[in-house]
Amino acid sequence: MAACAVVFAMASPAVDCQTTAAAQDRVTALEQQAQQYLHEQKPGLAIPLLREIISLAPGNLDAQANLGVLLYFQGNYKEAIPAMRKALEIQPDLWKIEALAGIAEKRTGDPVAAERDLENAFPHLNEKNFQKEAGLELIELQAASRQFAKALLVIDKMEEVSPQDPQILFVSYEISSQMMSQSMLSLLLVAPNSAEMNMIVARELGSQGEREKAVAKYREAIRLNPMMPGVHFELAEQLRGAADPKLNAQAEGEYKAATLVNPYDEKAWGRLGEAMAARDDFLNAEEAYKRALVLQPADAVVKTDLAIALISTHRQKEATPLLESAVKDDPSNIAAHYRLNVLYRSAGRAADAQHEMDEYTHYKALKDKMDEVLRQMRAHTDPQ
Repeated sequence: MAACAVVFAMASPAVDCQTTAAAQDRVTALEQQAQQYLHEQKPGLAIPLLREIISLAPGNLDAQANLGVLLYFQGNYKEAIPAMRKALEIQPDLWKIEALAGIAEKRTGDPVAAERDLENAFPHLNEKNFQKEAGLELIELQAASRQFAKALLVIDKMEEVSPQDPQILFVSYEISSQMMSQSMLSLLLVAPNSAEMNMIVARELGSQGEREKAVAKYREAIRLNPMMPGVHFELAEQLRGAADPKLNAQAEGEYKAATLVNPYDEKAWGRLGEAMAARDDFLNAEEAYKRALVLQPADAVVKTDLAIALISTHRQKEATPLLESAVKDDPSNIAAHYRLNVLYRSAGRAADAQHEMDEYTHYKALKDKMDEVLRQMRAHTDPQ
């Protein structure tokens, strides 16, 4: 009685306490009935009861939260938002409620509030499917405002939970492509004739199969800035794949130039080793491969290439553990599986050899399928 008198000091204590007690009894009865309807999956019957509870007790957290969620899933986002916002005022760490509020705000045309709420809630979401739903909504908002770096951080978090989800992988590809386009446009505006712009154009030409034009652009980039990181390596890649043997022969020099510009360029050391091995200079190739592995000990491709160089100089026993390590680092390494099959068979390890051949056949089929998909993509995009 005394507590009621303190809260409602301006009214008759007896009357107010009786009224409050009656209201609480009504709220309790409404809560029980609403819970029954929710248990029976009858949200349409629960909603008016929740509204009445809120009219009697606006600070009722469960009623505000439940009303907001039910209205959200009925598609009534506009009315759902105030109820969810009130629940968050009462208890700010309702992360799922805040994420739902963000999605509702996005769907009612308030992207600023939507992004704020989704960004705040997303790191705390643990339910896999809902995290994905909220994450995709947030990424769409960030991409629309060209905040690609922030979107990639969200994608990284989602990929940790679902590393093989095709939808998440596709969104990652889309955002990366948009980010690349934005960077290219920015560079075009500020430095259209720079070495960096020439290098970007060269990459695009190379990806479109315009090898000769790409080589010319890379050479122009080198003329403008011969010490630019990566440019010698990328030129060498184009030369390496050229149909003209004279151009192929120039690749090794560019790989060497790449290692001079950046002695820590692991990929350049690996490719330099390949170029040396291609002309049967296996001893120097071995040294280049070893330099690469010091920089990146888990590079399965370089391990395989080094093993092949060792096999070529009749050092099969040294090659075997390298190949075993390579397939452990990268089970899809078909070259390593094939070479291991040969070495195991020569050593009389028939079961191990058959296992490696089975792995080779499996991953070779996957690679052939991927190559066919890429071939079809190029056929659709090539100009007629």
